[in-house]
Amino acid sequence: MRSRRRSGRERSIDVPAARRERETQARGLRSQKYKLPANTDVGITESSFVGDTCYRTLQFRAQNSLKPFKIDLIASPDFRFLTRELLDSLVDPEIEEAHKRQALAASLADGRFPSIGPRDAPVGIVIFSDFECPFCAQAAKGLLGDVLPSENGKVRLVFRNFPLAMHPWAREAAETAVCAQRQNEKYFWAFHDYFFDNQREIKTSNLREKALEFAAGIDGFKLDEFKSCLKDETAAASVQKDIDLGNQMGITGTPTLFINGQRLSGYRLEQINTLVRELSGATQTVAQP
Repeated sequence: MRSRRRSGRERSIDVPAARRERETQARGLRSQKYKLPANTDVGITESSFVGDTCYRTLQFRAQNSLKPFKIDLIASPDFRFLTRELLDSLVDPEIEEAHKRQALAASLADGRFPSIGPRDAPVGIVIFSDFECPFCAQAAKGLLGDVLPSENGKVRLVFRNFPLAMHPWAREAAETAVCAQRQNEKYFWAFHDYFFDNQREIKTSNLREKALEFAAGIDGFKLDEFKSCLKDETAAASVQKDIDLGNQMGITGTPTLFINGQRLSGYRLEQINTLVRELSGATQTVAQP
């Protein structure tokens, strides 16, 4: 008999037996199967029920591990079985996958993020990028110089910051671009092009100086407002939200693109062009926010 469904996100299970079951599952995740150190503290949060079933999605996260560990598993009603995916035999898997991609595409672009192209474009590209990454510079040149112009209004490009820890000035550059966007989105794209075009000349020691020098030459740009933004923490918080989202999605390198929800790691212009042309001609489009 199906138990009554509870709505919303749940953080704990009140039944003692179920709680012990969760603890058992946590200990299991520290096994050799997941290659976690013996002292790794795995935290578990319970998400909402899967559809109108009694199955639950459990989110496993390592709290004190040097290597990030994140995995979502679906638990059977009695918590005995865990699986990565729950298949509904009454649902067409292709339609279900298409709906998932549409939902992902819409959620990634939902917000005041820098973008180019019509909001109702049939193809949405969301790129997680790093201003110090040479492959990201290639992607930026290809997307803005080739893909968008050739599709003539059929593509919307949305930029999300994902500065890698291995790049010493990428994070500060991302925060600088966010401050530029606060005044006008066109200023973000001006800094976007500037950072990518001058990667070899920019260093941690001179980034602020070069950014202010570049900003001073932009017509209509409010330099004092820009300087004030660079001093507060709001831009840093904005960048961190993008980083947190990228981490939750398992992104480890840049550029990472989502084209109508389909994930592509790295930059391959021919593959991107082919996918964009296929999607731009499709009858179903992704809803834009």
